[in-house]
Amino acid sequence: MLQLRRATELDLEFLIKIDLDDEGYTPGTDDDQSMDLAERRAKMAGFVQDSDKAAWVIEDTGSHALAGALLCLFRDLDSKSSSSLNRDFFERIREFLPEDGMFAEVFNLWIDPAFRRQGLATKLKRQLERESRRRGLSMVYTHTELSNPHVIELNRKLGYREIRRGPIWDEIVRVSLVKDLP
Repeated sequence: MLQLRRATELDLEFLIKIDLDDEGYTPGTDDDQSMDLAERRAKMAGFVQDSDKAAWVIEDTGSHALAGALLCLFRDLDSKSSSSLNRDFFERIREFLPEDGMFAEVFNLWIDPAFRRQGLATKLKRQLERESRRRGLSMVYTHTELSNPHVIELNRKLGYREIRRGPIWDEIVRVSLVKDLP
């Protein structure tokens, strides 16, 4: 049986592995490439510990294998304490974001190939939407490379709308999508 749950410290090795694998992304020149293991561990631990981040995993309760994960950031562009990661980019697309500057951003969504096409990505995104509403947020932002049409289509089926196409931090064309939360 598959169970969706909040990630814990015990899931850090799994979160580090999927962050290192960078599956679905073209290897780039961003600072993430030069991160040593201790820095990466601290980065992933933030998704388990920090109040402005969250991570959920889907676990096969029989085998205890982890079948997928979603990591997110809860953004407040008007807060000085908000993460500076991609802050300049978000300022450039501010017209598409909520007036208060608060929204959730999908940082990473990954499903093990053996568990794909079972609705697990949808379950994880719906969990993020519930948590975002609970926090009083009215929007979820995500992006993916143009070369991932299946991910773009999944987002569209879930009610996301495209707001832009183009490079963000390198020359790779990415599709940015948002979903307004009722």
